[in-house]
Amino acid sequence: MLKKLFSHSFLYAVGPQVPKLVNIFILPVITQYLTPLDYGVYGTLIAYTGLLQGVKSLGFDVLLVNSFYKKSKWKAFWSRYLGGLYMYNILFALIYTFILYVFIPQEANENLWLLIGLIVVPTCLFDVTKMFGGRYFQLSQQPKYIAIVSAAVGVLSILINLYVIAYLRWGYLGWFISIAIGSFVTFCCYAIPLYFKVKLKPVFTFNKKFWVKSLKVSLPTIPHNYSTYLLNSSDRLVMDQLKTPINQIGVYNLAYIFGGYLELFGNAVGMAVGPYYAKLYAKKTELAEKQVGQLTVLLQFSFIVLCTIVALWSKQIFQLLITNKDLEIAYSISIFIIMGYAYRPIYWRAVNKLIFYEKTKKLWRVSFVAGALNVGLNFVFIPIYGVTAAAITTFGCLMYLGGAFYALNDYKRLNNSKTYAFLWLFLIIVLTAFIYILRDSDVFVKAIISLGITITYFAYLFKHKHKFSKIEV
Repeated sequence: MLKKLFSHSFLYAVGPQVPKLVNIFILPVITQYLTPLDYGVYGTLIAYTGLLQGVKSLGFDVLLVNSFYKKSKWKAFWSRYLGGLYMYNILFALIYTFILYVFIPQEANENLWLLIGLIVVPTCLFDVTKMFGGRYFQLSQQPKYIAIVSAAVGVLSILINLYVIAYLRWGYLGWFISIAIGSFVTFCCYAIPLYFKVKLKPVFTFNKKFWVKSLKVSLPTIPHNYSTYLLNSSDRLVMDQLKTPINQIGVYNLAYIFGGYLELFGNAVGMAVGPYYAKLYAKKTELAEKQVGQLTVLLQFSFIVLCTIVALWSKQIFQLLITNKDLEIAYSISIFIIMGYAYRPIYWRAVNKLIFYEKTKKLWRVSFVAGALNVGLNFVFIPIYGVTAAAITTFGCLMYLGGAFYALNDYKRLNNSKTYAFLWLFLIIVLTAFIYILRDSDVFVKAIISLGITITYFAYLFKHKHKFSKIEV
């Protein structure tokens, strides 16, 4: 199981995440030609484009997963979902264009319609196919194709960013151009196997009974999915509304980009383990439930170790990769963002179980509340304590998100084993405070701490490897 888990996680990490992850390798080059204003415009635009991402797919992810595992004729269901989303995208494109037209920052007005085209067209024409293609290969446990496609797109993104930003000096436009071209290439790569090999095709049905039944399951997940935006991107929207100087938003956005690499890693592992959780829950046995717990402990320990070491060395990482002195100060902010993503395995255990049993109606009570709380706290504390407050409030709300699902009655009725979720979250909070205190410590001190953590982790793996090898996934 360990070999399969790590190999699939690695493939997903270098697969769908490559177009974003590869940017870290060209930072020393492109940051010479970027300013805090470029990062500020980019971060603000990403925040506003994320405003509608929660409703882009109408929560159909849960329908794709459940129908794939529970329906013998899953292709028929997927075809209907595919046709329905393409019909919905006509309306979505109009709303998306209006939102961008109203809220694009004044500093980007000279490229208004170019930016709208680069953002709206790929989203509405290509993202549905990308979503279905990615889900098919993920649920079929075929990560190699995803990795190959996205690695190619990643290389293309590197070349485009280098050319447009470092050679043409087009600043923030380089990111949006590379994202749009990469989206089109990815669409082509998924469309071929999905439509010609799997023979999936959109079916445009207006069966009221079918859509009412489907939307009752999918729509409650929208506020749940929307919490990702409220937690990860809305802070820059709040800063914009509070008239925070664009340079400060730029510094914060760079810190979030580095923390975002841990989110990308989390997404990769989440894609790899999602089918594992579904298969184990589908067995509905006491042994399978025990193995869910063992898998979660392994993942949680691994995430805490990784986030702790990366956060501890954040200052040195920034000094190595950032050649612009005005941007290097972002490292202290990134500590809270990096450690915030250590909660993910605890979150997966509860959410995957609730989704598998289609207990989605109350998901939003936790996730949307966490996001809304983050927005409210940002409005209160950013004017007082500056952009660092946004990172701290996001961290706190992520901790809440990681544990609150375990308090839902729906989960309690499904769960009959101990999870120790709140002890894990308390450990993350303590480690975050410890790392922030040591952020400017000597390299030797950090090396000793990192070595101790690494030895403890591998000793744990060696001691318990026989348990993990017995998990059938």
